[in-house]
Amino acid sequence: MSLTREQKRAFRSLLFKHQDGLAITATIAVLEKHSVFDFLAAEHGTSITAILKKFPQFHSGYLNVSLRSLASQGILKYTVTTEEIQIETTEKFNNFLPHISHYENLNTLFSYYYELLKQPYQFPLPKIDILISMATYWSITKQALKADTYFQEEVALHLEGVLLAPLLVYLGYHADLETIETATFLKDASLLKVLQLLELHDGSSLTTKGSFLFAKSYAYGVTASYMPIMCHIESYLTGDFLSFFQQDRLGNEQHVFRGINVWGSGGSHATYFNKFDAVLVDIFNKPLSEQPKGIIDVGCGNGALLEHIFDLIWDKTQRKDDLSANKLILIGADYNKEALLSTKRNLKKANVWAEVVWGDIGNPAEIDQKLQELYNVKLDELLNVRSFLDHNRPFNEPSGVYTGNLLSSGAFAHRGKQLHNSAVAQSLIEHFQKWKPYISTHGLLFIELHTVAPNTVALNLGKTPCTAYDVTHGFSDQYIVELDVFLDAINKAGITIDPMHSYRFPSEEISTISINLIQ
Repeated sequence: MSLTREQKRAFRSLLFKHQDGLAITATIAVLEKHSVFDFLAAEHGTSITAILKKFPQFHSGYLNVSLRSLASQGILKYTVTTEEIQIETTEKFNNFLPHISHYENLNTLFSYYYELLKQPYQFPLPKIDILISMATYWSITKQALKADTYFQEEVALHLEGVLLAPLLVYLGYHADLETIETATFLKDASLLKVLQLLELHDGSSLTTKGSFLFAKSYAYGVTASYMPIMCHIESYLTGDFLSFFQQDRLGNEQHVFRGINVWGSGGSHATYFNKFDAVLVDIFNKPLSEQPKGIIDVGCGNGALLEHIFDLIWDKTQRKDDLSANKLILIGADYNKEALLSTKRNLKKANVWAEVVWGDIGNPAEIDQKLQELYNVKLDELLNVRSFLDHNRPFNEPSGVYTGNLLSSGAFAHRGKQLHNSAVAQSLIEHFQKWKPYISTHGLLFIELHTVAPNTVALNLGKTPCTAYDVTHGFSDQYIVELDVFLDAINKAGITIDPMHSYRFPSEEISTISINLIQ
């Protein structure tokens, strides 16, 4: 498939707006059900405290996440101060109000996709009449409102995302899309009807739009993997959500479809790992006396990063010549014992020598103690690596008071309760202070996820998946902060950032991913 630069730009924008819709639709439906938009329309300007006083049934932290996500779409204005969070309506808010019913209608699809995604692959799709009905509704509404610019450029694409993204994820996760044109599911008349209504198929073959989105189905994976949250968003906002933070009887997480999450993130992160690899090559091409004894991946998951690193060192560095005489120590650490078993099993299958250790990212001293007891190696003798983990650490109440002047614009929650942004900043500083003694020799190389201020995201709709990141991570008690806040916390912890190995993506203005070597 050969596309012009303009076509690629347009389709990427479509993909990001689809994820926006997937992230905000369920919360819009719940806020409307409880008349929150009526209150905002009457007040014009208010605060989180005042909204909670009017609507005490809401959990403060998750309500905050919901309102900030609408600010990232330009529907509200969101301002963080040391005392309060202010909420104001915008001009777009008035354009948005007449279209709330469309979001409510499409919200019914979350329960359908929740059931579909948690089941083993089955085809033809069950209850596909639901999809045909909703796709028909979308197509008719889009035609009826063709003169409404706001609907066409934003609302219609949000609704299309709710319809389309989970479907593409389901097919992409289970089916071989390398041969999409001959895929058996394209011969199913009912599914073909849905794809035609959504302009992915013209009756004889995939459209250009269809070919692009099927090829990029993995890009929806991380957002769609949080379908359990989206389906039960009313429980998160006003009900009992604690059970979703527990594991089921088989040890599986209940707030996220982890397999889909790993599949989606793996496909999306290739660009970042190219830079990550370049830093590793530099480190392991140094004189042997300057190299670490080995590598520890805290949050090793299934061991894929360790396997990748071993292959990289073997294929592209001089350390390969010394591996027999100076065996490279490889250790995977994880809080989840099932992950440790998976790492051990997968690395053995790949002929990669590695050990595992149980470890909590919030307690490096305990990891160090276990390493010495089990493997006679100290944590500071290893290069620490990790990917997208620090924002997912368990929240520890800070012991000190934040004295900096950089407040994140993020919305943060812990088990439904709102966390003040200064507490999140101080907790991050203290987190890095714990790690400082163990990374001062060989460093910590890591990839991290960041938020972006809502007003900046609103000016860059279609250029970033930041709204989706904020919703999925906010409702799952994760703490993504802006890049400048993140780097400031590292500096305040007394840790040095290597300027030669510091990268940000996709741009200075909307940096949502960073790679840094610190020590």
